[in-house]
Amino acid sequence: MSDAPQVDFYFDVGSPYTYLAATQIDALEERTGATVVWKPILLGGVFQLTGNAPPARVAAKGKWMLSDLKLWAERYGVPFHLNPGFPVNTLSAQRALTAAEELHGQQAMRALARVFMDGMWVEKADMADGDELAFRVNRAGGDAGALMRRVGEDDLKQKLKDVTQEAVDRGAFGSPSFFVGDRLFFGNDRLDLLEHFLKAT
Repeated sequence: MSDAPQVDFYFDVGSPYTYLAATQIDALEERTGATVVWKPILLGGVFQLTGNAPPARVAAKGKWMLSDLKLWAERYGVPFHLNPGFPVNTLSAQRALTAAEELHGQQAMRALARVFMDGMWVEKADMADGDELAFRVNRAGGDAGALMRRVGEDDLKQKLKDVTQEAVDRGAFGSPSFFVGDRLFFGNDRLDLLEHFLKAT
């Protein structure tokens, strides 16, 4: 519907909670009528800009997080395996997603993001490896050669930086971050609150 609310979803495929949230987005859209716009950011850049740090850097929090992730995966009924390289450098992956949206549109980028997240959190692939990324692009039906060439261009790199800065300027400090206007909902565990808010607007 034309007056459907828009949710801006700032994400980095290197976040396991982002993967979990992403498995629920289609159903959330269907239940609320909202349009979710996926926006690739660089989580490392967000941490630098905000002074935040990955939770796994605190030993007790990291131990708790692994248990928590498994519980959420069980609740959603989705597969999940902690990537052995975690935390993974996702710079090339996030640039590839930025290029995919530019070249092929939001839905193509969204599909590729799901393929990347499955590689990261289901198949435990090395998503920092260029050949692995190219393989995943081809699996998603894209042209890996064209996409990866675009990834190396300066204006594309700047575009990812700009969207990352945009997220921080709006108040984001991690991934996943969902915005409805000025209202931030941070984390997979805030999807219920996001849905409640959307249904109330």
